[in-house]
Amino acid sequence: MNPTDKILLHKIKTGDRPAFMMLYERYWDSLYRFVFARTKDKEVTEELLQNLWIKILENTESIQINHEESAKGYLLRYLHYRVIDYYNSHKKELLTVSIDDHENSVDITDNDYFEILEENDISVLFSMIDEVVSQLPVTEQKIYDLRIRKNMSVDETAEILGLSNKTVSNKLSKAVGEIREQLTPEYQSSKKFISLLVLMEILIK
Repeated sequence: MNPTDKILLHKIKTGDRPAFMMLYERYWDSLYRFVFARTKDKEVTEELLQNLWIKILENTESIQINHEESAKGYLLRYLHYRVIDYYNSHKKELLTVSIDDHENSVDITDNDYFEILEENDISVLFSMIDEVVSQLPVTEQKIYDLRIRKNMSVDETAEILGLSNKTVSNKLSKAVGEIREQLTPEYQSSKKFISLLVLMEILIK
């Protein structure tokens, strides 16, 4: 049985990275479609979604759920208002949109992106990451495991490994760079995967 959003959010609050990725996989496609249908801009859509995922990571308790323990309605409302903020800040005309129509069929022109999502399961991407990480120097593997997989802070990681904070950040940056370098071309073009790497890089800081 799949865990509810409430359970996932509780786990995310405790630093459970797999729970975050499960929530991420659960809603990425529908949220992307929702925002892109309103902005018609891939970069803006990716930026708004990235900010949402950061919000979930950094302020999990603010995410609301309904009686069915689903957070989808809150996530859509949040993005709805962020789209309005975007149009207001850029002095663009905002078409009248309703949050209730997010399930309606929308003709998305970002065909390459959706083809990638359909053809490549995200679990394959994470397997690729694991393979690259397994080939890194031992210290970088340990840093990656503590900082990314176990969601420890830079201070905690540095203390456990007896390294400086700067060394931890530098080596993790190298690890992320190696992951990027080892991606096959089709994965390199996947905005979904790039956003994951962006979130990883945020944790480096």
